Amino acid sequence: MSLLEFLQRRKTERLLWETEDSGLKVQVWEKHDRREMRFGNHIMQSVFSRINANHLVLPYSRFMVLGLIFCPEPKSALHLGLGGGSIPRWLHIHLPSLQQTVIEQNASVIEAAQRFFEFPVDKRISVIHDDAEKIITKLESKFDLIFLDAFGEYGAPEEVTNTLFLQNLCCCLNPGGWLVGNLWTITGDFIERRAQWQSTFNQLFQARANEKGNIILYASQNSKVTEMQSLKQISKTLQKHHQLDFHKMLRKLEAA
Repeated sequence: MSLLEFLQRRKTERLLWETEDSGLKVQVWEKHDRREMRFGNHIMQSVFSRINANHLVLPYSRFMVLGLIFCPEPKSALHLGLGGGSIPRWLHIHLPSLQQTVIEQNASVIEAAQRFFEFPVDKRISVIHDDAEKIITKLESKFDLIFLDAFGEYGAPEEVTNTLFLQNLCCCLNPGGWLVGNLWTITGDFIERRAQWQSTFNQLFQARANEKGNIILYASQNSKVTEMQSLKQISKTLQKHHQLDFHKMLRKLEAA
């Protein structure tokens, strides 16, 4: 893309909505056939395709869904952080028997997801407006999958990255359940944060979602070792049913 083309594309974007909530500026931008959620800067927190609501636009979101290879038929899922709701929306469409719970601290994020990103309002998705750190030990339900994707303007807040919080998440998993976490390498603390996961879980895998930025971690307390060959078979089945290239993503998966 030439500089002129780049500048022309930049000119086509427009701010649809903006509000400030608890010190966080929540914005919805529209350009061409997509909408973006940003937190007052140019970092894309969530991207929504207006012509294909079922498409996971950002690579990291597809690699979060790769967690299904460890639990192909989950009955329950917990999401920490909503953004535009791309991942729970995709799961809601593809897994009709799945019950989901979302914890989001910022009311404006919830409003934006529902108004501008076609986030479903449905009995199969429960949205809790609360602080994940405070509420996580009070949850009575257990989950087959937990997606940790809570971000502020420049990365995940400390309160959802420490070892104690990870241990509390362990207690929320069903036997055989898996935690899927989005870690950002740009902040410079990836090695330290991964070490916390390594000390907390019996099994840990990782996959780089893009050249710079996101590495996804997949963790479980399962004592039984997960075999790569079985994951390959599961990925083929998932790819057939959901039209997402699980097999290609699996090639990026490695033990951590």
